[in-house]
Formats: sequence, structure tokens, C-alpha cells
Amino acid sequence: MKRIGIFLVVLLLLPLSGCSVVSIGYNYADAYLRYSINSYATFDDRQTEIIREEVDVFMRWHRRVMLPQYVSFLQEVRLVALSGKALMHEDVGRLRVAARKLYVKTLQPTVSPAASLLSGINAAQIDELVHSFAKENNRQRDKVLTGNPHEQLRKRAERTIDFIESLVGGLTDEQQEKIREQSHRLPFATALYLRLREENQAGLVGMLKENKSEEEIAALLSAWLTTPEFSRSPDEQELLMSFELATDEMIVNVYAMLNERQKKTLLINISKYIDSFTQLASGT
Repeated sequence: MKRIGIFLVVLLLLPLSGCSVVSIGYNYADAYLRYSINSYATFDDRQTEIIREEVDVFMRWHRRVMLPQYVSFLQEVRLVALSGKALMHEDVGRLRVAARKLYVKTLQPTVSPAASLLSGINAAQIDELVHSFAKENNRQRDKVLTGNPHEQLRKRAERTIDFIESLVGGLTDEQQEKIREQSHRLPFATALYLRLREENQAGLVGMLKENKSEEEIAALLSAWLTTPEFSRSPDEQELLMSFELATDEMIVNVYAMLNERQKKTLLINISKYIDSFTQLASGT
């Protein structure tokens, strides 16, 4: 059930062609969430009605509580960009921590209803859940882990370039090459993230098969969300931390290489997000 609400957070990271893109996506988010949840298993009529009600509650809360906080976060990002100063590691680290807090706050209200739903599913539904987890994990693995290590790094670099261009516009050949070089130097943590997710999913499935209580399931989901390091070894935690710090360094370097046109495009896109979320929060 981890995908509940992720769509809403990801909206912050999607490229915009206009304010209406976010508005259209958000206004259909309830249908998307219901579809996503129902894709994990075949739920009976009672369970389906519970899902519908819980999604409606979540969306109302998210519009009222979280959208204004997204706006505040983006306003802080815009202030950093408007300062005209070089981007500092402290800026990136602070914004990364703030974004993580927003992510956690967005998903926390889903823990209790997800645990309640999961605690009542039967053996056949658990088997479907296992199949759904495996299908999604295999899809992710095929997307990012196919090919030799060099090919995996190449694809990661190209995805990074595509993402940056979606925010700042076209990059020069020289900028693209520098980004490839920096991306190749980042620790490759993707395989670890996928393995840890699979291990946590296996732990959840084990609890369901043992008919653990709703409270025990909620505790696992909450730890998974708020303290993901609980399932990591010290070496794994060190690798992920080094990846985050190296990514901060890369963001600083990439921002430093942007020209005035690209920085202006970035500011325009940030402002579009702010306007869109402000309008959605007000119900307009």
C-alpha cells in the first residue's frame, strides 16, 4: 500500500507545460489512487467501499493540509533561486530534508487505513498481493538494472539529463557531458533500494500470513515510512548516506553550470507549481 499518496508527491517533480497539467492530474488523483490500490488484489464489495471512503477522506485532508505546505516548500526553493547567490551544500541538504518530511507527512495518514484493510484480507488476496509486488519489482528491475554496470550508469545519466531538461530547458552538449561524468561518479544504490523494498514487502507478507493484528501491521508500515533505516545494516546505511551526499554535491555543481536562460526557465516552472497548488488548495 506504499503507493497511496506517492502520486501526489511525485506531482512536485513532474515537468510542466502549464498550470493546467497539475490541476487536471490532481483533480483525477482520487480515481488514480483507487485504481492503484485495487490493482494489488481483488477486493470484495465491502473492502472496495472502504477504499473509496478512505481515498475521499485522504484527498480532502491533502487538499486542505498538505497543498499549502507544498506551496511553502516551493516558495523556499524559489527564494534560494532568486537570491542570485551560488547554491550551497547547506541549501541542498536543508531542502532535501524538508522534502523528505513532506513525503512522510503526506503518507502518514495512509498507515492506519492500510493496516486496517490489510489485516482483513484472506489467503487468496495475500497471494495476489505477493504477485503484484513481484510484478512491480520486476518492472522496476527491468527498467534500471538491465545490462552491464556501465550500461546501468549510462541509463541513469540519461534519465538525469532528461529530468533536468524538463525543469530548465535544453542543455548544451558540454553541460550534458559534464552531467554524465558526475552521474557516473555517484554511488550506484538502486539495486540496494530495490532489495530493501523487497525485504520489507516480504516481512509484511509474512505478518499477513501469520494473521498479525492491525496494530502490528501499522507499526511495521510506520517504521518502513518514518525510520527506513530500521531494516538496513550499517554498511547499507553508509552507502545510502554517501549516495545522498554525493547527489547534493552534484545538484550544487549542476546549478552552477546553468546559464541565465536556464535559471529563468527553472524559476518559471517553480512559480507554475506554486500557482497550481495555491489554486488547488483554495478549491479553484
